[in-house]
Amino acid sequence: MNPENTQPGLESAWTPQQLHQAVSNQGGLLGQHDQMLKGLSDSNHNMLSQVNALTDKVTELSTLIAQRLPTPTPSIRSRPASGPGPAGTSQGPPVTHEPFVPTPEHYGGDQGSCQAFLMQTSLVFELQPLTYSTDRSRIAYILSLLTGAARDWGSAVWAAQTAVCHSYVAFVQEMRKVFDHPVRGRDAGGRLFSLRQASRSTAEYAVEFRTLAAESGWNDVALQGAFQRGLSEAVKDELATRDESSSLDELIALAIRLDNRIRERRRERGARFLQLTQPRPSYCAPSPSRNPPPRILPVASAPPPAASAPEDEPMQLGRAHLSEEEKQRRRQTNACLYCGEMGHYAAACPSKRGKGLARQ
Repeated sequence: MNPENTQPGLESAWTPQQLHQAVSNQGGLLGQHDQMLKGLSDSNHNMLSQVNALTDKVTELSTLIAQRLPTPTPSIRSRPASGPGPAGTSQGPPVTHEPFVPTPEHYGGDQGSCQAFLMQTSLVFELQPLTYSTDRSRIAYILSLLTGAARDWGSAVWAAQTAVCHSYVAFVQEMRKVFDHPVRGRDAGGRLFSLRQASRSTAEYAVEFRTLAAESGWNDVALQGAFQRGLSEAVKDELATRDESSSLDELIALAIRLDNRIRERRRERGARFLQLTQPRPSYCAPSPSRNPPPRILPVASAPPPAASAPEDEPMQLGRAHLSEEEKQRRRQTNACLYCGEMGHYAAACPSKRGKGLARQ
């Protein structure tokens, strides 16, 4: 077979110039594709570098946060792990800080306050369950707050180490059996009937009344009558001018307002009485028979006299001028040149001063 006839019409379809142009175009496309692939490779390399940098940063921050976390205090206990784990790995819940709770008041064995004391200690155990997680720790905390007769009882129970020292519920029941004997029922009703306000404020009287009322079992109408019966006479007089209250709460609120007004009015009257009874400074007029020492008073400026005055003060109208002999005699006897009396001089003569005041 002739090889020239294997592709008939090839030379007539493509000229050498066209073939060269087609090959050149293909080469250009291949170059563009190569540039695009190179760009994608560079982008992937940059992204990989950024991811590695972010990973290193996250690791560094995690290490720093772990170092700054507070270490758990000895009083906070973690729950035991539920299953085996690697050494050094905590299997319990995350550590939490318990709130601060004030220490309850010490209990000395008062029959009426045992329930309140046990309620306060139960609140401590409720708010700090990790610190007092065992029955023994709760019992020990209660014993540390006992004084007086209650402490003596607690010391005896703790020394015996009976079953109640290992169960919190049993210990509380035993303590209630010994000390919890509040006033209830008929006893509370009897105390309500005899309760009086006396010199206390109505607010203080109402607190004790409500405490006994909660244990008495009386209805609202009976409680209103008992409360009003124990009020002071001044508050009763004010209540007599008001309409009847519809409930015990309304009666107590009204009585407290009236008592506060009465007490404030008493304080105002007391302050007014003190002002009226305080001694006032009295002014005593000088006696005309006494001669007070001469005082230097400011003198208003006056125009100069037309003629110079003589050495002696001029006599008043109707009084004769003294002769030279009389003046000499008065000077020798230290008598007043104005009135002739002994014991003063003309400058401080009371007769001349009295007439001067009369002229003013």
